[in-house]
Amino acid sequence: MIEQQKKYTLIARGSSHIRYFKQFAARTSLNISVASFNVPWFLLIKVRHWEFTKHIDIDALVNPHLLKKAKKHKKLHHSFAWPLYEKVSRWLTKLDIAKSTALIEKENSDVVGVWNGQKQPSSSIAAAAKALKKEVVYFENGLFPNSTTCDWSGVNCENSLPTTKDFYKQFYENKALPCKLVPRKPVCEKACGVKANALPERYIFVPFQVETDSQIISNSPWIRSMGQYYQHLLNVIDKVDDPTLHIVIKEHPSDSIRHDNLHNKHERILFANYCETQELIERSLAVMTVNSTVGVESLLLDKPVVVLGRACYGIEGVTKLVRNETEMLEVMRNIELLAVDTEARCGYLNFMYNHYVIPTTWKNIDSRHVEALTKRLLKQDAMAHYISHYENREMMTENVVPTKRQFA
Repeated sequence: MIEQQKKYTLIARGSSHIRYFKQFAARTSLNISVASFNVPWFLLIKVRHWEFTKHIDIDALVNPHLLKKAKKHKKLHHSFAWPLYEKVSRWLTKLDIAKSTALIEKENSDVVGVWNGQKQPSSSIAAAAKALKKEVVYFENGLFPNSTTCDWSGVNCENSLPTTKDFYKQFYENKALPCKLVPRKPVCEKACGVKANALPERYIFVPFQVETDSQIISNSPWIRSMGQYYQHLLNVIDKVDDPTLHIVIKEHPSDSIRHDNLHNKHERILFANYCETQELIERSLAVMTVNSTVGVESLLLDKPVVVLGRACYGIEGVTKLVRNETEMLEVMRNIELLAVDTEARCGYLNFMYNHYVIPTTWKNIDSRHVEALTKRLLKQDAMAHYISHYENREMMTENVVPTKRQFA
């Protein structure tokens, strides 16, 4: 079917995402409907919709959800009620799939759009769409300041970006890109730590992440919590024979959990929760992150980036990949000697800015946003051309279908 003739249904639960989808639908030439996932299930579901749950790996959908809840509600996880909660969660996941199936059938969709797709209920919506042989497109916050993500493969490390640095060298151009970061508003007070005027001269900046977020739950093979992350840093710092090297940590502004118990445990591991992230990046020797957006922001600010998890910018040469504590120690011992391929790094950022991200945030769309997103959904933008050419070349040279990003 010709892309222009397809019926697109964008499904969301949050009111802000529904509002965004409706704004875009009203301004694009595409045939788009917007469906709220909040419609009562009993108004939609029929017996045949339950049949689709038999064809879907329920554990793959519910296990990340259970991991998140186990971290967030530790008392429940260790109580007698947890086995019951697991059973209820599996039943609710099946309900979400049946409900999604009903919604997609009702809208007679060819393409289903979801927000994120790596957590409930969007993961169930995507699974139902695939079971119905529908195409799925994924939306997320942009990786650049004032931008939006729209990808046919997925978001974060599941996206469609090539994973070899040589691809990006063709886009090398030494020009300025937006590098004014947008501060996040904190959701709760954090212990202050050191202030900007007391930051050490030489440090590695470590931005903590929300450990119940899908980036840690699904895309972090060996760092499962911020407490564990801190313990690795603690194990390594004394083995680095450099008493002037420090680690500066900032807790995630959107995390409701405080890590006060980790403050002041080591004289060279400091917290700086009230310092601006941009300043912490700019004054650091390098940035070490699991897979935070801070990694991309640090590349924009021309800082070496060490990646511990699966990330869309986890490309050797663009960044430095670290897979265990031993490699972390080696990197920290040679932090000022990190080798970065300048052409690949600049090319990566140029490709991201010029061809990958959708301009302007989804919270404040304009004509540029509508035009770019329409072309992305039609698969008629420059990114579609470059990715298609890259994949065809890879298949010709290797005689295999390119796989998604791996983290061995």
